Amino acid sequence: MLTLATPLSAGALEADKPFSDYVVDSWDVKQGLPQISVLAMTQDADGYLWFGTQGGLARFDGVRFRRYNPRDTLGVNSNIQALLADRQRRLWIGTTLGLLVLEDGRFRRVLPTDADGKPALAFSVRALAMTDGRVLVAGAEGVYTPEGGRLRLLHVLPEPALSLLVRPDGLWAGGAGRVYRIRPGTTEAIPLPAAAGSQVTALAWHHGRIWAGGNRGLFRLQHGAFLGVGTGSAPTIEAMASDRDDNLWIATSQYLERWRGGQPIERIQDSRGSIAIRAIYEDHDGNLWLGSQTEGVARVWNGYTRRLDQSVGLANPLLWAISGAPDGSVWLGTVNGVEVWRDGRIQQAVAGARLPHPEAYSLLAEAGQVWIGTRAGAAVLRDGRLEQPAVLAPLRNLQINGIVRDRGGRLWFASSDGLFMLGRDHRLLRYGPTEGLADARIRIVHETRDGRLLVGSTRGLYEWRGGRILALGRQTGLDDEIAVTALLELANGHWLVGSSNGDSLHLFDGKRWHAFGSSRGLPINIPFHLAEDVGSLWVAGMQGVYRLPLAQLERALQSPALQLDPQLVINSGFDRPGGQQDKCCNGSGNGRGLLRDGQLWLPTRDGALLVQLATAEAGTPRPVRIEAVATQGRAYAAGKDALRLPMDARDLRFDFTVPAFQPTRLPRLRYRLVGFEQRWRELDNPSLRSASYINLPPGDYRFEVADFSRADPLAGSARLDVAVPPHLYETLAFRVLAGLLAVGLVWLGYLGLRHRYARQRMVLEQLVQERTRDLQAANARLKEISFTDPLTGLHNRRYLTQQIPVDLSFYQRDPDYREGREALVIALLDVDHFKVINDTWGHAAGDRVLEQLGQLLGELKRSGDYVARWGGEEFLLVLRPLARGSVASIGERLCSRIAAHRFDLGNGAEHRLTVSVGLVECPLFRDHPDLLGWEQLVTLADRAMYAVKNSGRNGWMGYRPLPQARLPEDVSGYRDNPRQLLDSGLLELFGASASTTAAAAPAAPPPQPG
Repeated sequence: MLTLATPLSAGALEADKPFSDYVVDSWDVKQGLPQISVLAMTQDADGYLWFGTQGGLARFDGVRFRRYNPRDTLGVNSNIQALLADRQRRLWIGTTLGLLVLEDGRFRRVLPTDADGKPALAFSVRALAMTDGRVLVAGAEGVYTPEGGRLRLLHVLPEPALSLLVRPDGLWAGGAGRVYRIRPGTTEAIPLPAAAGSQVTALAWHHGRIWAGGNRGLFRLQHGAFLGVGTGSAPTIEAMASDRDDNLWIATSQYLERWRGGQPIERIQDSRGSIAIRAIYEDHDGNLWLGSQTEGVARVWNGYTRRLDQSVGLANPLLWAISGAPDGSVWLGTVNGVEVWRDGRIQQAVAGARLPHPEAYSLLAEAGQVWIGTRAGAAVLRDGRLEQPAVLAPLRNLQINGIVRDRGGRLWFASSDGLFMLGRDHRLLRYGPTEGLADARIRIVHETRDGRLLVGSTRGLYEWRGGRILALGRQTGLDDEIAVTALLELANGHWLVGSSNGDSLHLFDGKRWHAFGSSRGLPINIPFHLAEDVGSLWVAGMQGVYRLPLAQLERALQSPALQLDPQLVINSGFDRPGGQQDKCCNGSGNGRGLLRDGQLWLPTRDGALLVQLATAEAGTPRPVRIEAVATQGRAYAAGKDALRLPMDARDLRFDFTVPAFQPTRLPRLRYRLVGFEQRWRELDNPSLRSASYINLPPGDYRFEVADFSRADPLAGSARLDVAVPPHLYETLAFRVLAGLLAVGLVWLGYLGLRHRYARQRMVLEQLVQERTRDLQAANARLKEISFTDPLTGLHNRRYLTQQIPVDLSFYQRDPDYREGREALVIALLDVDHFKVINDTWGHAAGDRVLEQLGQLLGELKRSGDYVARWGGEEFLLVLRPLARGSVASIGERLCSRIAAHRFDLGNGAEHRLTVSVGLVECPLFRDHPDLLGWEQLVTLADRAMYAVKNSGRNGWMGYRPLPQARLPEDVSGYRDNPRQLLDSGLLELFGASASTTAAAAPAAPPPQPG
């Protein structure tokens, strides 16, 4: 299939990358495709992608599919073979039963005509193309073109046309056993060598030649004749396309193959996105889309990374440290020794068994030697020989978090028990609490350009000066309790500190410290490595990598209200969408990253992640479109004119969309209803494309939606005027008339003294009504008291027992919940070591902690969520439906926010505490929503919570079905029986506890005076 040539805004796939280094994102019926077999693709002038399947048509904006199928759209045949979008914003659809066109929101058939100009029987349309503004259709007797609502035979061929290719030297059409070259006044037939039974179903231009593919293999035109390509049995060519970088992509019945320069360079088989390919398309931004017979559709794009793993010789993929040597080699500290990258390959340099501890936790590569810090001491590799100098004996059994050599030649060791200096006199000196450290756990050491030595600990930032350790920031705005994880001096001389508690970044401008965190627009991420490159700050941490323009950071220093707008590059679990999904990063301290040759090297649990600093693009901005207004169970299409709604339309939902396919620049849509509100609203979920209003008063409104990721958000915004008509009793005339009537009635009442007994009776009735209302109010207060925990003011078990079944019944009416895309989340948390508080400070202090914890949980919840005191120091959260897979972010957020909070004990002391959290989604199995009741799910959350307790507390765990778990047809044995599900091995426990995060985060400090 050929499609309209449109000016392209981005480069093609990088030709020197193997397919395994591309990023492959995939979608299937679970995300909204009508059916898994994608046989045709195209992109229209507005940027939307269209997919034709065996079960209907779908339009894709990068987030949501809008489906068209025979059940709800008249004339859309279920088996779509070809798609073409033209400049008039029409979509041409080739099906097995003829040609359709979608124009102005309506579908119609385009039938062929016979010799007399009368409608004839439709035929199967296998290919579409365009030349000089004319649509070309491959048909039963040759090549057709639509004219006047019918198909006219344009080029007669002795057989059906199966494929089309438009070239400057003519129109090429594939048929049975031959290829036709059609030029004005002449048609030339060029046969294939294996003509018998062969069909040319794919044509492409590559390396200066015409290529033909079909059920008898691959052929290329050479010296006026087609020659077979390849040896042995010829595979069936299912699809073929040449991209803008002259890569030829060939999909066979067994594999996907890439050719370049007329030669095959890569065969991709059984890889994600390459299975049973039936359609290939390159979009306007240079992404390659692959439609599969069995797997839906996949997008292949360059991505921003390369991963060095076992494929290049890495023996141990879990890395802790990276250090660049002067000779260009890169040294890698792994979980079991040290390895070195040199000349495109990785080799082991030191086995873990030879080190003081197998894990090489920090590195310093110098000319001729590499210093190695482990979890139990340090060693040095000199000219291939490993040494453990006796002078380093005091470091034994200490974790070495960083090694730095200063300009004076001294070597500094950041350890778990103090700062050590190895002088040029080969003496090792220790600096600890006696020299001024409040906490001897040193994470990182950094020397500034003017020779100052900064020391970051788990409790404060310090400077080494003349043998003393001096605390920094006390008088300039830096918290003494800051847990330092990364240090960087910017080119302008400002200092930047990464922290694992409170705000994630702290900047010192020479006068004061400025804090930046989620309240200023930064994603939640503990920085493990900071780097500066060409006006950008790169921040890498456990949740991923983002880039922040330094000019924006400087403006934020002058304007405290300015929100930062970082660009997500690698997303490993950020609290917002965007960026490339990948794994990052490990540990805090020195050697947690390396900036070299335009690449940021980062250690991960799956090898070294190389981030290309110059490849994150902005994409092509597209205008926002308002599609419909839904009310009273009906959708009204948005047009240019104002939309007048029915009389009782007071609950409105506006549906809108914008095409966006570049992960680092996802649109930030905001909306407002002028006439009802003036401020712009954020979407509750960035993946949603709708906004709802309930019980609107009558009036004239203008709904506006804009993309605030653009420099000028209103440039591509969309507007729709709607009128909500008033009822008669809501009009001004009716209100005036009602007022006059009321005055008249009062006057008549004054004149009707003879009706005073009737008025007295009315007064008595009103008094009875007031007493009745008072009684009802009292009953309501009693009911509220019975549903409320007296200590914390939160709901109790009795309230949840009544309310949760009602809410579940309501959520069942929501399609996203009913179809399993969203789920409730139940979180049961228990305060760790709560008995210590009661035993040490008394039960009054314990009660104050529970009250404050209840208030904190109330602040963390959204509207529609529930927080209840479950009993003792246990609290239960019931979170209204979220996208599935949100359990990890919820668990992390609960643990981190509670651990960061200071609790007032009421006696002048403050205390920090941690919690153990158990989580589970409701329903647990998408296909069996009624398998477990909510009480059984709370039981699972309770078991997960005790698993956290048994794993060291301070963390979260949850139960979820194993990916391969399959319930039997008869599930009666599992209904309301979570123990049976666990015993049958259908559930897995996942999450994070203190034992799994000890390397990255400090333990909660003891209570400190308030």
